[in-house]
Amino acid sequence: MKYDILLWDIDGTLMDFKRAEAKALSQSLRKVGVVPTEELISEYSQINISYWKRLETGELTKEEVLLGRFVEFLGKKKIKADPKTFLMSYEGHLSHAWFIQDNSLELCRKLKEKGLRQYVVTNGWIDVQKTKLKESGFDKIMDGSFISDELGVPKPKKEFFEACFERVFGSKEPSKSELARVLIIGDSLTSDMKGGVNAGIACCWYRAKGEVNTENISVDYEIEDLWQIWDILEETI
Repeated sequence: MKYDILLWDIDGTLMDFKRAEAKALSQSLRKVGVVPTEELISEYSQINISYWKRLETGELTKEEVLLGRFVEFLGKKKIKADPKTFLMSYEGHLSHAWFIQDNSLELCRKLKEKGLRQYVVTNGWIDVQKTKLKESGFDKIMDGSFISDELGVPKPKKEFFEACFERVFGSKEPSKSELARVLIIGDSLTSDMKGGVNAGIACCWYRAKGEVNTENISVDYEIEDLWQIWDILEETI
């Protein structure tokens, strides 16, 4: 196979983040006496996305993202709750609110049996991500995890991937032949796909049905179901 090293995004790719987000937010809202509604969850989700995109561009730090989204959300909806306390409540619930997407655990297990090396690459909070990986069983399948908290820099920055390559290949600047072995799979154009482009590796965009690439970011492959990765790998044998 041309690609024998796969970099997997977690939230929105291996796991259904929207479902997890809704569950964790609902639990935290009920804790402060607020009835969760689809409108509240949707409004928070949009605020959350905007903050993470500002992290990707370097406008905000990780700490500013984590707390700032709740300062804005709680203030905008006039919910009487301390943002820091609400943040800790939400992240605590989110650690255990994980949902496997497209039977991805079995997919990754089969790919491992084929001898492929697999790693997760994520900007998520380290405690949350490690808990989800352990509880779901992905930690036993993956060859390693790259979390922005540990690396000190987020996707899509080239430095994030240089830190990954140093552990995978023993060098921040692998040869072209080594880079040609790597494929990143993720749902975010601005984080995963742009990161892959910055790193000089092949990119596979896991897109929702009907979603259009409006970011003018080059991708090598597009899939709507994670198991379609087999078609890509078989094409490149």
